[in-house]
Amino acid sequence: MPAQGLLPLKASSDSSLPTSSSAEATLQSLYNRASQAFLYRDVVLTTSLVASAFAMLQPPITPMPDVYDSHRRKWDILRITLESTVYASPPDRATLPVTLRDLLPLSPQSFVATSHARSLALFTPSSTLRTPTSAFLPHQVLITHIASSMKVNCPIVGRQIIEEWLSNRGQDDFVSSTGEAYEKILELYCLHILPRLEEWDYAKEFLTYEVELPPSKRTEFQASLEKTWQGKAARTPPVAPFRLPSPTPSASSSSSSLSTISNRTAVPLAGSSKLSQRQRSGSSTSAASDATVTKSSSRQNSRGPQSTPRANSHASAARGLHNSVVATTGQSPGTLALIREVLSQVLYDESPHHADSPLPSLAGGVLYHPTAACASSSGSSIHSGSSEAATI
Repeated sequence: MPAQGLLPLKASSDSSLPTSSSAEATLQSLYNRASQAFLYRDVVLTTSLVASAFAMLQPPITPMPDVYDSHRRKWDILRITLESTVYASPPDRATLPVTLRDLLPLSPQSFVATSHARSLALFTPSSTLRTPTSAFLPHQVLITHIASSMKVNCPIVGRQIIEEWLSNRGQDDFVSSTGEAYEKILELYCLHILPRLEEWDYAKEFLTYEVELPPSKRTEFQASLEKTWQGKAARTPPVAPFRLPSPTPSASSSSSSLSTISNRTAVPLAGSSKLSQRQRSGSSTSAASDATVTKSSSRQNSRGPQSTPRANSHASAARGLHNSVVATTGQSPGTLALIREVLSQVLYDESPHHADSPLPSLAGGVLYHPTAACASSSGSSIHSGSSEAATI
């Protein structure tokens, strides 16, 4: 009976050995095919083989290494490398498998963080009943994640996963976190990640107070960091002092400057301002009209009796503008404002395209014309229209 009781146990143990051996053989065969497919950029085949392998790989039960430990590590490295390569340089989306296509909309931060969290879940033993932690993450897998963060131009997440690993290392005796593993992680941290984040001073300070590295290795890292910094400083051009660009003169700016000058013209104190302005404007207008009439009278005397002379149209327009502005605003416009309006009328009347058009008027202190209003309402400005006409 005892012998019969041992036979099932012996048979079960014998049957389990071929099972694990066959699984390892299958995983190794799949890995050889997947690595070749990846080298030949066969993304579809590589993705299919990776999915088949991880269907056989599960997290370890205990912290002790099992027969699948090396397979988890190399298959996870291949999966991270495949996904980061496709994410950084995606081929035709139509040919991508759905699992890879779903990664493309992710931000670089989300992409690296999601991949890192999946690795933590793969290597954290299920018997610990704890949240997945980097204490069980092999340094080879961590190095692959760091390279992935730099490949997708997201070194900030690379820094976070390194610092998390440094704070949790040493909790598992079966995971290498000292010696060569520690040196490789610090090399990436101080010579690649921190410089990409412009944390030069922090990297120098970190190496200064670090005590676990061998002195020769620390000196090597410091010399390499200083050389990299000097090379970057030599390639960086000097920053020129910032200067505001000078404004380009235009018709609108000239008009606004004239209106600004006229508004800042010195005027008498209250009480006599309106009277003096009207007297000065009235005298200037009457002087212009008297001069016109005097010239016309002298011509009449020399030529004989003629019809009543017609006053200058521009002077009449000036008087009309003066009276209209006074009636609208209740005060006389400034001299520069009148000159600007008269000159604009002269230029407008002499234009062959607007000889029969009505005179422009002042609307809200801005030169207004019905045709200009139509142009502005149609969405085209005066200046853009002039430039287009000149081009044509």
